[in-house]
Amino acid sequence: MTRPLVALLGILLLPLAARGETLRPLPAVLHVHSTFSTGDLPLDRLVMEARARGLEAVLLSENYLLRVEYGLWPFRAATRVVHEEPSVLSRGVEAYLAQVSEVRRRFPEMLIVPGVEVIPHYHWTGSPLTGDLTHHDLQKNLLVFGITDPADLKRLPSTGNPYLARRTVGSLVEALPGLLVLPGLWLILVKRRRLLRVGGFTIVERRRRWLPGAPLVVLGVLALLQAFPFTEDPLSPYHPDSDLATYQALIDQVEARGGVSVWSLPEARDAFESSFLGLRVRGRTDPYPDDLVRTFRYTAFGAVYEDTSRFATPGGTWDYLLGKYLSGERTRPPWAVGESGFHGFAGGKRVESIQTVFLVGEKSEAALLASFRAGRMYALSRTLAYALALQSFSVRQGEAEARSGETLQGGAAAPLDIQVGVDASDGGEYPLRAFLMRNGQIIQVWMGKTPLRVVHREPASAAPAYYRLEVRGPWPHQILTNPIFVKPRPAP
Repeated sequence: MTRPLVALLGILLLPLAARGETLRPLPAVLHVHSTFSTGDLPLDRLVMEARARGLEAVLLSENYLLRVEYGLWPFRAATRVVHEEPSVLSRGVEAYLAQVSEVRRRFPEMLIVPGVEVIPHYHWTGSPLTGDLTHHDLQKNLLVFGITDPADLKRLPSTGNPYLARRTVGSLVEALPGLLVLPGLWLILVKRRRLLRVGGFTIVERRRRWLPGAPLVVLGVLALLQAFPFTEDPLSPYHPDSDLATYQALIDQVEARGGVSVWSLPEARDAFESSFLGLRVRGRTDPYPDDLVRTFRYTAFGAVYEDTSRFATPGGTWDYLLGKYLSGERTRPPWAVGESGFHGFAGGKRVESIQTVFLVGEKSEAALLASFRAGRMYALSRTLAYALALQSFSVRQGEAEARSGETLQGGAAAPLDIQVGVDASDGGEYPLRAFLMRNGQIIQVWMGKTPLRVVHREPASAAPAYYRLEVRGPWPHQILTNPIFVKPRPAP
């Protein structure tokens, strides 16, 4: 093919390239648990429920490690008490991946993405002696997807992870109570010699000292069993992670291995009180939206879920972070997802109520994860009867077009057209309000019914900007899109 013909073909195809590949919506439920960890439904039943409700992908978030321990200083290992529930690490990473592979084989039409819900760090305050023993941040979690190598999965930063444990001087000190075995054995094995006078005779008696020796041996053996395998957790639960180092380490490790990380339910509250061995123990996790400002390079955050959330309100923290990305102070923007948190049907929960709708070029796990990383998705809240569906949301300038997660390299001459289309899944007419935002400020409100087709036009600006859309219908119907960025085309 001659060079002029190649150039002509390139000119003809330029508008198509500018408009990007053809994408289709892929409805998915993100953050669900099966009976492999803390869910109520076996994985095959969970997948069948999702398929029956029109979902095409299930992003599992089985609990990575659910293990809480406490021990008294200075010999915490010898005195520790442990509470553990089923999790990926306790049941086996390989067993988890094998179960997912088996269910994939049985349901080839469904995308099943194995993920984990990680507690990077928890810590204790108070004391059992004063009755104010409290563990913090057991619900301050990150979801991890896209890592399927067993060796990588086993070594995610998480307090209590046995694959991270190490032998140190401190762990050897923890084993010192085991030395009680030695004097105990000496008392038992070395017979005590006593002289007894019976009548006119002197009798030499040799007797093993079981009464003092046996308890020492028992205590020493128990201490050794408690301290085994004589290692120390580098992510100690007895000190707070005030600088979020463990959380950032997890985010960076996931990124280095090509996965995605999601801050889970950042504004949810959790507090309870329980009794264990007669001791009162409290648990507390405060909302942590500020921690999303203090950490970097995570992929997304739970923006729409079945709880109060203000993080994504216009001009709120999400817009603050997007502004930092726009100004170059952050290397990537945080994306919004719909987070289900589905364990079962208790409390009226439904598997399809909260969704993340990915925009993909093909139905594959690789395409889904690529859209996840790129922000080509929107969060959705719906009812059983119907759902709002985003038919279109794009920014166009001439032949160039960008969609959620993309950047339009705009010029200063032609105006920008922001196109919005919203349908109802059943084709019905339902009231709605659509809010168009630029740089965190509402610039246009449309009130109408589905189907909605509107265009907002405004002159191009020399300053970078981003646009995002939120649609509200009768409660709890909601659509929350990810932003579209517009940046001036660099000078030639």
